[in-house]
Amino acid sequence: MVVEVKAGDTYHGKLEQLDKFMNVKLTNVKHTSKDGNSFHGIKELLIKGNSIKYFRLNPNAEKKAQEEAEIYEQQQQQKQQKQNEQKQQRKAQNQKPRGKSFPQKQSQQRR
Repeated sequence: MVVEVKAGDTYHGKLEQLDKFMNVKLTNVKHTSKDGNSFHGIKELLIKGNSIKYFRLNPNAEKKAQEEAEIYEQQQQQKQQKQNEQKQQRKAQNQKPRGKSFPQKQSQQRR
């Protein structure tokens, strides 16, 4: 992903996080100054959303995001299914009588 900030500097790195305020967390970043004369490597960088002029994603990013979303959805469905099964098992266990049951004495009628 490439991010250009309003000051003119560009950052090229791997997108790790993006929030609703467009704050971007990049890793393995290559920083290029506005004039293009200075280059720096940065391990991890957080760019505040209000300072971003634009960002450009890798063309394959959309496909990868869709694949990851599908995997996430499958994991959530499996988790929900497992929770439902556990809930049913607990419900079934609660319905079983616990301990020994004793026969009730029949009341004797007086003649």
